[in-house]
Amino acid sequence: MKRVEFNEIGGTEVLNIVERDIPTPTENELTVKIKFAGLNRAEELFFQGQYLFQPNSPSLLGLEASGVVEKVGLGVEGFKTGDEVCLTPNITPTEYGFLGDYILAPVKAVIKKPKSLSFKQAAAVWMTYGTAYANLVLRGGLEKGANQTVLISAASSGVGTASIQMAKRYDAKVIATTRTSEKKEFLKALGADLVIATEEENLVEAVQEYTQEKGFDIAMDAIADSDFMGQLIETAAFEAKIVVYGALALNPMPSFPLFPMLIKGVSIQGLHYVFQTLEIEERFKQMKEDLFQGFESKKYVPMVDKIFSLEQIQDAYNYMASNKQKGKILVTTDFGRRLIDDE
Repeated sequence: MKRVEFNEIGGTEVLNIVERDIPTPTENELTVKIKFAGLNRAEELFFQGQYLFQPNSPSLLGLEASGVVEKVGLGVEGFKTGDEVCLTPNITPTEYGFLGDYILAPVKAVIKKPKSLSFKQAAAVWMTYGTAYANLVLRGGLEKGANQTVLISAASSGVGTASIQMAKRYDAKVIATTRTSEKKEFLKALGADLVIATEEENLVEAVQEYTQEKGFDIAMDAIADSDFMGQLIETAAFEAKIVVYGALALNPMPSFPLFPMLIKGVSIQGLHYVFQTLEIEERFKQMKEDLFQGFESKKYVPMVDKIFSLEQIQDAYNYMASNKQKGKILVTTDFGRRLIDDE
């Protein structure tokens, strides 16, 4: 079987496809035959040595996927060989990685695949819609029918597109930001009420005009940049919430305008999806209920931008780094490729 490994930190050139034996599960583990895996920014930070965990040598890669249970380890209940499953990011990346033909997964990271989702879609939902729910509902306080305005940065990403759909399901008004006008029509078609190209337009003026100077109620910040945070605080409503869940700017200590934040009572919160949602049973249950309802009703429709083969793993991460995607980037194994060929 083939899987992705790397032995040193660096760019995509450090990623290798290696041949290994099919892994055997130990206690509370499953062996899963992978069909599709979703790519994430956290993985890129991991192999670059800029994530919360430092890689081992060799190190595995991959935080979410879909597939079929191949073998069940001791102590595993509720799963059997042949079950169609999703693999969530509820793992430690120094111990597990889902980019491979067959992988090991801890039982806590395995969920039975919703029947309403294809294998392709099922590899594109747990980081995207889960992060959206944690940001908007658990941390941001999004409520149905509350007439809230939500600002979503990096709106064309997998998390961004999921967040637009979720905010609209909750009847919120959506302001989406993207760097250029290239993706404006795509984001409007997805449901965004206002799209701001931040490299071409004045974000503060656009938000103030659209909200009649009230400002937004909830913002999702994937950038963590000082200038962008300053603009968010300037356009925030009274007692608005800004949830920082990403670090695209790679700024270890962004600054922000203190007094406007104090005067408005703006809350700035951090979010790590795994620690603050997946590992807290009640929140995880609440999130799953929302997501399953959204998938069943077709209010949540995973946006898959492009699919690469496992052998194209370097190209796949280079494409992600280009910021050209509109939705989720997937990688497929030979098992998943057969499904594509049958479509």
